[in-house]
Amino acid sequence: MPKIAIISRDYSAYKSALDDLQLSGELHDVELIWANEHANGAPLRDIEYALANPNIMSRYINECPNLTWLQSTWAGVNTLVNKSKRDYQLTGLKNVFGAQMREYVIAYLLYFQRHIPELITNQQQCQWQQYRIPTLQNQTMGIMGLGSIGKDVAIAAKAFGMKVYSLNATSKPAEADQHFNLAQLYEFASKVDVIVNLLPHTNQTTGICDVTFFETMRSHAIFINAGRANVINNDNDLVNALNSRSIRGAVIDVFKTEPLPAEHPFWNTPNLLMTNHTAATSQHELVFEVFKNNLRKKLQGLPLDSCINFEQGY
Repeated sequence: MPKIAIISRDYSAYKSALDDLQLSGELHDVELIWANEHANGAPLRDIEYALANPNIMSRYINECPNLTWLQSTWAGVNTLVNKSKRDYQLTGLKNVFGAQMREYVIAYLLYFQRHIPELITNQQQCQWQQYRIPTLQNQTMGIMGLGSIGKDVAIAAKAFGMKVYSLNATSKPAEADQHFNLAQLYEFASKVDVIVNLLPHTNQTTGICDVTFFETMRSHAIFINAGRANVINNDNDLVNALNSRSIRGAVIDVFKTEPLPAEHPFWNTPNLLMTNHTAATSQHELVFEVFKNNLRKKLQGLPLDSCINFEQGY
C-alpha cells in the first residue's frame, strides 16, 4: 500500500478531501503517513507519493529514497528540477490557472488602455480632462510562453479583437496568429502592443528581457510579467525604460526576492504596478482534482498527466 505525504499550507483541506475519497469507497489502496505545512519531522524515507509545495520539498527531496511520484501544488517547479535527484515522476499543474490569469492580464491591460491612472489623478485634483481612448481591437498581444495557461489568455485577447503572437522555445500553438522562437526575441518585442510573460524558469529564459529588449519594445507598449522573475536581466533595465518613457507601463507579479524589499526601486517607479505573486494562485479544490486523477492513474499503472521533463524544466 503506497505511503502518501501531504506538505502544503492547505494540508488540512487536502487531507479532508483524501479522507472523503477513502470514506466514499472510491479509494482504498493508499496510506496517508504525513499531513502538515512543513516537512520537519516527516518520515521522509517512507514517502512514496507526495502532494507537496515544491519549494519545501526541494529542501528534503534527497532524503526521500523511496519517492516515486510527486504532484506539485504550484505551477513553478524549478526548485525541484534544479536538484540532482530525478529518479521519480514529477507532475505539474495544467488547465488550473488559466481562468485567473486571463482575468489578471485583461484587468491590467484595460487599466492602462482606458487611462484609469490618469483619470484617478484628475479626479483627486478636480481636473476635467478627456482622453482619446483607442480600443484593443486590432492591437497585438505577444505572449512569451504560450502554453496551457497562456491559451486562456490568448482566447480572452481574441475576444477583444486582438491578434496574438507567441514566443516559445519549440512549440507553435494554434491560438497564435504568428510564432516566434527565442532567437527572434527582439523582433517579437518590436511587433506587439502588449507583452505578457508566462515563460517557465529555465536556463534558456534567464535574463532574456535585457536593455535591448526594453529598448526594442514600442513606446506605447505594456509589459506584464506574471510568469517568472528570472526573465528580467536586471530590474534597473525595466526601471530605466519606464523612467525614460521608452515603454508606457509595466505590471509585475513575480520578483527575484519575495517579499520585495522596501528599498527596491520598483516601489517608486512611475507607471509600474505590482501585485504580490497573486496573478493566479493555487486553489486547493482544483489542485486536488489533478492529484486525484493522477493518483488513480498511478495506482493503475497508467501514464500520468502533466509530467515534467527534467531536462527541459517544464
